Amino acid sequence: MFNHKIKNNPIHMLIMEQINDVENCLIQFESFIRASSSGDVSMDTLKTLSKGISEAEAVADESLRKMIDSLAGSSFLTATRQDLISIATGCDAIANKCENYTKMSVFQNFVFPGEYSEDLLSIIAISREQFDILRKSISLLFSDFGSLLKDHSILDEIRKHESKVDAIEESLYERIFKLDISLAEKMQMKEFTDNISDLSDIIENLADKIQIMLVTRKA
Repeated sequence: MFNHKIKNNPIHMLIMEQINDVENCLIQFESFIRASSSGDVSMDTLKTLSKGISEAEAVADESLRKMIDSLAGSSFLTATRQDLISIATGCDAIANKCENYTKMSVFQNFVFPGEYSEDLLSIIAISREQFDILRKSISLLFSDFGSLLKDHSILDEIRKHESKVDAIEESLYERIFKLDISLAEKMQMKEFTDNISDLSDIIENLADKIQIMLVTRKA
């Protein structure tokens, strides 16, 4: 169980290292979307950016493995280890989503029309804000678990951000399906919209996991 004795636990440093690596994927992903929406970007440039994200994702994978391996020799209870692994693998899913999106964009030679760039970048900006709040929440599990146990309103901030993404996502769907293009093209645009919006959903799900941890440990 979390308590004051684990404030400086090495697991804390390792999971925060992994989170920083996942954030790097998000930052590079934002650059990819910004470039792909510019209208005059070459596919070679997108390939280079995509490769950079794949490399960043590999670094995040390595950080995840280090954190999980370190749990084997930790003093945490089995349930706590499982919770931490669940949170860490959830963060890793964000990096995977960034990598998969960029790879599919390059493979399909697909870029969103420039008029959608503002909405797409807004979704990513909100998701990055969510992720920053998530980082603080995870750090509090180690540094100030008692306070987080008493007041976990910080998790509600993550959910509020996800609602903003939902609103942008729905607006995008309405605009996409009004376009005078084939249904296949509409579905392709919808799929890529889904993948970007999924980032926010993953982060919200992680907030739910943290709240479950708090509920199950509350006296």
